[in-house]
Amino acid sequence: MGLLEIGAIPQLLGANAILVSLIFLVVELRKNLKQNNIANSLLRGVELEKLNYKQMDENMAKVIAKAQSSYKHLENYEKVQFEAFVLQKISIALRGYGFAVESAFEIGTNYLRDRVKINTSEFFSSYGGRECYESLLERKLINDDELLRKIVNNL
Repeated sequence: MGLLEIGAIPQLLGANAILVSLIFLVVELRKNLKQNNIANSLLRGVELEKLNYKQMDENMAKVIAKAQSSYKHLENYEKVQFEAFVLQKISIALRGYGFAVESAFEIGTNYLRDRVKINTSEFFSSYGGRECYESLLERKLINDDELLRKIVNNL
């Protein structure tokens, strides 16, 4: 064995060590991503629970019920309340739809996205909900999101 061949052995060992390190790094990054997705899912769940809790408040429930009949007949302060509620619902829906790929795990991306579409459709199925959505669009307080447009237009 010559000097050149002996010098190739450490290079081969170094290359193998780099390969093993890369494999370990990929495994750890995947674990970290999964943990991050779980944390994001839990955080979104808490957001939704807070919104549902707010709906249980008697005054907010009255505003929502009145707004579902007609957004235009709301008092100005009720419009402010309902608009904030709608903006929050839209924000949660769009985030949920966008994160469905990362957080679907075993139940499937399409299942989660369909759930978001169904919940959003249910919310905007009232006349007042659609009026509020149109008002927010006209005043450019929300973006003309393709997903929302499809849901609202298909009602």
